Amino acid sequence: MIVPQVKNGILNIDKPQCITSHDVVDAIRKIFPNQKVGHTGTLDPLATGVLPICIGEATKLSEKLVSEIKKYSVKMLLGVETDTYDITGRIIFASVVSKDEIYIKERIKRFIGKQQQLPPKYSAIKVEGKKLYQYARENKDVEIKPRDIEIFNIDNIKIDLILKEVSFDVECSKGTYIRSLVNDIGKKIGCGATMTELRRTQTGNFKIEDSIPLYDFLKLDYLEMIDRIITIEKYYEENKKITLTDDELNKFLNGVLIEVQSSDQIVRVYNKGRFIGLGTVENKNLKRFIVE
Repeated sequence: MIVPQVKNGILNIDKPQCITSHDVVDAIRKIFPNQKVGHTGTLDPLATGVLPICIGEATKLSEKLVSEIKKYSVKMLLGVETDTYDITGRIIFASVVSKDEIYIKERIKRFIGKQQQLPPKYSAIKVEGKKLYQYARENKDVEIKPRDIEIFNIDNIKIDLILKEVSFDVECSKGTYIRSLVNDIGKKIGCGATMTELRRTQTGNFKIEDSIPLYDFLKLDYLEMIDRIITIEKYYEENKKITLTDDELNKFLNGVLIEVQSSDQIVRVYNKGRFIGLGTVENKNLKRFIVE
């Protein structure tokens, strides 16, 4: 029996709760054992939602996809803070909630814009080769440097003062920790807050409505799984198409720069109607990026 060839491309997976992003990668790697597999932007075990999984040559896109704008739906509990900034952590502060809805909404909206954010001490950021959560578990203090982030929008704010629950949608830049945002909002309100739910609804062009839940994907037969892979060519179908002659193609494949006219930083490269891969354009020079 001939095994169908696995495409170089991206799976739009809806990650479930209680497993890590690496657990999802491991599951996909078991299905496609001879392929490189990686994810684009870690989701905490508590979080669910869009987790693009890159397969084969598409793993070279990981860094670019991580940099894309992201959208989340968030729920938080007022009047409590935890050491992890979410409900999986140890309670370190509790307070009554005495503010009204107008005050709370106004304080939340203040976080729209560019700012510096301090990542949670329970995170995978490395300091001197060691992850922050490892220091935290050993009760060791370490300097955590703030990051430049941007909150583009916060909307759909809903407040239930009886249950002390607040939910909202947020659009943000790469590197933003929603747990830290929630913790900072709680401090700004004055009563503390911790994150109870997080769902990523979009990263770049990958949307939750187009995703497939991990366990639904695992129920598919092999051919259906392959069909769910979005090819590199398809993902960049809106980007400029550049057709190379045989001579230009040979130069492209050997890393020789070729002068082109394009405002796109990433372009689709073709030869005789066949998709070759992707190139990057800088100062009107086309450079090899991904070759299928």
